[in-house]
Amino acid sequence: MAQYRLRAQAPSSMPDGVLYRECIEGLKSAAVLPFDPVREQIVLVKQLRVGALGASEGAWLLEPPGGVVDAGESPETAAKREAWEEAGCRIGDLVPIFRVRTSPGFSDERVDLFCGRVDTGSVPAVGGRHSEGEWTEIVTLDLDAAIRDLGRGQLTAATLIIAVQWLASNRQQLCELWGVSEAPR
Repeated sequence: MAQYRLRAQAPSSMPDGVLYRECIEGLKSAAVLPFDPVREQIVLVKQLRVGALGASEGAWLLEPPGGVVDAGESPETAAKREAWEEAGCRIGDLVPIFRVRTSPGFSDERVDLFCGRVDTGSVPAVGGRHSEGEWTEIVTLDLDAAIRDLGRGQLTAATLIIAVQWLASNRQQLCELWGVSEAPR
């Protein structure tokens, strides 16, 4: 954790001053929303999140597969690796969504979000790297159900909400890009 002493110019009616801030630094992550454009399904991982302990929805949250970008690794490679490790998904085509800052008030973490093509017919029920203390339940959801249920129950993770909203807005163009006739809704 880095500590900063910053001289800041305040908004017009307030006095300038010195601010003291702490920042968790060096966090670069990638996440991918696996999407089967034929079945109109997404793949999520359900895993224990210590930051959600005591939350009304519980500490086991649904999220897109994702994790830390290793040194010398690209965000794209990390996203595909994490999809395999956490969800047993072999990602085909990969499309960037956004780079987001999760909590800029206390962390420099950035997450590169992607949408990746997957065949949900071959997705296992469990995943994770047990040697790293990671256990995941793999959940396949109908995209329209996920869109409808965002922000409720276990669908509260920011990366999930952003990725699903992006997919809802870009589904048709993505299916065209991937050469798939969009399924009727």
